[in-house]
Amino acid sequence: MTMQKLWSNLYIFLKAFYARFLEGKKNPFLMINHPVETMEDLKYKKNGSTIYATLLLIAFSVSAIIQEVATGFIFSTLRIKDFNILIVLCTSGLLVLLFVVGNWSLCTLLNGEGRMVDIYIMICYNLTPLIGYNIISTIFSRFLVEDEYTFVTIAGVCVQIWFIILMFYGLMVIHNYTFWGTFLNAIASLVAMAVIFFLMFLFVVLMQQLYVFILTIYTECRMRLLS
Repeated sequence: MTMQKLWSNLYIFLKAFYARFLEGKKNPFLMINHPVETMEDLKYKKNGSTIYATLLLIAFSVSAIIQEVATGFIFSTLRIKDFNILIVLCTSGLLVLLFVVGNWSLCTLLNGEGRMVDIYIMICYNLTPLIGYNIISTIFSRFLVEDEYTFVTIAGVCVQIWFIILMFYGLMVIHNYTFWGTFLNAIASLVAMAVIFFLMFLFVVLMQQLYVFILTIYTECRMRLLS
């Protein structure tokens, strides 16, 4: 197969994939300049894409890893030998998934209208500003001095505030809540996240203890059989 035919087949595949799964879906980058319209379309027109959302979640996790390892040495306290990718993933992508599960689990209790897929798409679309900031701040940290980087830090605070506002409004639209209903739902979702994380941690510890117990029994039986 020639290179030209390979590229032609790839183009045909991507075109068919776009037409099948992405055509007519809401562009997540519209969340940057048209957030209100985008979230209302996600709610009422159901034109959000789980593929776009998943790609954004992956991009958010990757951008968090890049920011952790590639930030300029002036602004980074990380030693590469101490870097743990699991910790970064737990503080980025896993937190998003925990919030989705926690928020969805409270929907029926607090009369929310959002489905899990609606919550997932809304939250992942809202990650767009954070992804951009992670990449831009990493690039600027490579050549700016400490005084100049202050403006990047201020911009980061503004982006985080913007993200919180987008999340708040998104929950209000998705669940059709009032302001205080959304506030209560957000607080309860954070509590649910903590409970789910605790149960996951407890499960991992129990599995580890079970593994040690089984390994101890196996070792004891093996020693007795060989003796």
